[in-house]
Amino acid sequence: MARRRASRYSCGLSDDAPDFEISVPAWRARRLRAHLAALGEAGRVARMAGDDRAAPEDLAHRAEERRWLAGWDRARPDPVAPGPTPRQLAKIGRWQAGTSRLKAGEGTLRSAILDAVADEMLAVRPPPHGAIAAAHRETVRRCREAGLPAPKASRYRKWLKLTRGV
Repeated sequence: MARRRASRYSCGLSDDAPDFEISVPAWRARRLRAHLAALGEAGRVARMAGDDRAAPEDLAHRAEERRWLAGWDRARPDPVAPGPTPRQLAKIGRWQAGTSRLKAGEGTLRSAILDAVADEMLAVRPPPHGAIAAAHRETVRRCREAGLPAPKASRYRKWLKLTRGV
């Protein structure tokens, strides 16, 4: 009786189980990997469409079903990040208006400059590399032209994070 030798392309999970006696030739391996990767994406799309967690009936192998279900499970919607707390909003409001450093009209002007620059330069999501630094430079330039104290870069970034979600 000839002893069976395992192919170097066989799955190798179990020689006794008939389901795993499938060998994949090297020229098909790339297509198989692409197929299995696409199943995960199909599961994710199904979850986003609101389908139930049940793999399609046409999947022939349990590995396909496992990949589809893993894609479905990974597609959980991300929890919504909590917004700024009332205390943070109050701090940002005081800083934006320049309380104790600026007159009310000047604070409103600086607030308008901050909002205008952020709207002009950071409207694209996600902002391109260097956009926040460029927006800060533009804000400093406009504040100096208006005779107002310019915001520090760290304060400006914190304001952007809390008010714009950048």
